[in-house]
Amino acid sequence: MGDARAGRGTAPSGPRRVALRWADALAGGELRRLVDQRVEAALDARDRAPGPAAAPAPAPPAPAPRRGTRESLDAHAARPWLATGASVPTRVQSPELRALRRAHPYTGPVLVQAGGGRPVWMWFDEDDLVAAVSFWFGPNAYESLSTAVFSTLARTAATVLDVGAHTGIFSLVAGAAAPDVAVHAFEVVERIARRTRTNVRLSGLTDRVHVHAVGVSSEPGVMTLHHNDAVPLATGSSFERFADRGAARGAATSQVEVTTLDAWWAAEGRPRVGLMKIDVERHESHVLAGGRAFLDAERPALLAEVLSRDDFATLYRLLGERGYTRAWHVDDDAVRAYPVAPDLTYATSAPYAYAKYHNVLFVAERDAATVEEGFAGLGAVAEAPVG
Repeated sequence: MGDARAGRGTAPSGPRRVALRWADALAGGELRRLVDQRVEAALDARDRAPGPAAAPAPAPPAPAPRRGTRESLDAHAARPWLATGASVPTRVQSPELRALRRAHPYTGPVLVQAGGGRPVWMWFDEDDLVAAVSFWFGPNAYESLSTAVFSTLARTAATVLDVGAHTGIFSLVAGAAAPDVAVHAFEVVERIARRTRTNVRLSGLTDRVHVHAVGVSSEPGVMTLHHNDAVPLATGSSFERFADRGAARGAATSQVEVTTLDAWWAAEGRPRVGLMKIDVERHESHVLAGGRAFLDAERPALLAEVLSRDDFATLYRLLGERGYTRAWHVDDDAVRAYPVAPDLTYATSAPYAYAKYHNVLFVAERDAATVEEGFAGLGAVAEAPVG
């Protein structure tokens, strides 16, 4: 045992060497260290195991299979919920899948696809909702229409902004869409921003995607962020206070740095921005308030998440003041896009009715034809939801 330990200190061998080469090729030093630590721990555990002459230790009752066992590899290969290129409702917390994830956890890269665009990679250690959906349900399973149209529009955008990037799926698909696009991802939670950077490196997009661990609001300075420390990569962090989230286990607050769209845009030399995403948990109106000059000058196509009918109405009104005249309700589950007028009616004159959180794509009139062609190319055009 002592000789084997000494050998590891001089030259990597076997699985460790293969793993290090794979990590170096895909993501460089950060992921290399992660893989190295995991392989070292596994080898140390093996070396500590009793030899043939030692009395066997009593086995723990019904242990869960370890990562990397043949049983787990077979379970991952036979994932029963793999999608067929379309979104599925987010069911990663279903009892069946929770049981499978406990028995056969996965650590490693996850392939993420957006329509027919170039695939990207996200690192997964059973800790990220977006990567979990992509791994267990298929490459196109996470907000498939939203990511596909975002990828399509990014092909002709010089600069793309992703405000509230989380682990970066929209930044990644935009960065993969064109060789000369510049993507700026804003993720205020530092530990999540670190994972976003890992995903950027894993996807080979460090020359195009730039991650900023800073918030965006109506004024630059320092603000109180409400987040949850019980889940390291939790979604839902916000500058707004939600009573139910504040009462949840792990609820916490932090003082964080924020900037404004106008301040960032001016400091960057007023780049041409053609596309933008905002997902900041009901802080969107403050983001828009801090970007009036930027929006008046650029009017990028803007994808935003809405959590209620009032959110939709407020965003439409505020963006209307900045020259946005068209909007589409993006239904990722149905893979359909429904045009919505400023009075929140569909093309059939039926009133918009909020059913669950979803994305809305807002554009100025000059970009309406391009967006319509994009949705048509994805086979997603419809006048109104059925039923």
